[in-house]
Amino acid sequence: MNTERDLQMRRNERAHFFSSKEQELILKLYEEEREILTAKSNTTTASKQREESWQRIADKINTVSDSGFKRTWQQVKVKHKNIVQTAKRRQVEVLRNQGEPGTPSLTSAEEDVLQHKDGRLRVEVLPGGAFIEPLTGSESSFISVSGHPVLLLPITKTEPESVSSDETDVSDSQFEGVLHNSSFQEKANSACATTGGRREARHTEDIRALYCNYLKTEMENRDHQMAYRALKMRKIEKEMLLLDKQLM
Repeated sequence: MNTERDLQMRRNERAHFFSSKEQELILKLYEEEREILTAKSNTTTASKQREESWQRIADKINTVSDSGFKRTWQQVKVKHKNIVQTAKRRQVEVLRNQGEPGTPSLTSAEEDVLQHKDGRLRVEVLPGGAFIEPLTGSESSFISVSGHPVLLLPITKTEPESVSSDETDVSDSQFEGVLHNSSFQEKANSACATTGGRREARHTEDIRALYCNYLKTEMENRDHQMAYRALKMRKIEKEMLLLDKQLM
């Protein structure tokens, strides 16, 4: 009795193991069904279409597979997600260990997965261990992290949005223009009383102090944002590891 139970358990374990051929087919067939599977719609009809799309992928795999197991569309869907998560995790490891001898590089299949999974997610590596993730859309600003490598994910609506330096920062030329205008006014009013000159000088100092306080506040806000994103990334990595353990 125990022997039959052990045999059934081994069969179930093998049923969850996808061969390299099956995994390649999953990635290839997913690209053929990408338009349906990635449609931004939560209607009942769209959900049904995605289910039918996964079922077509499972049927094609079962037709050519030599594993002896019939894959359900749920198994195929979970396996594809697992493949993508594994590729992302390996990408983080490669970026973290880049330059060290013996560091394995990404396979061509993993590179294809990361390239097609989300065209907006791009991480550029700069000398000195600095990472820059270009923002999507029409935004021209960027976020940089120096030191320990951090992989930044696209910002969702629930996260605090980053502050664009183009919209909030006062440029040096603008500040110099304010000082220049103040100096011009001081020269034009040099014939006025001494009290008037002191008032203008005090006004210039107030502007300088206000601008310094503004810069200090902006730097603190950006430090908080970067610390928040680093913690968010650690949480996501732990969730991915936990999900991998549950799926295996």
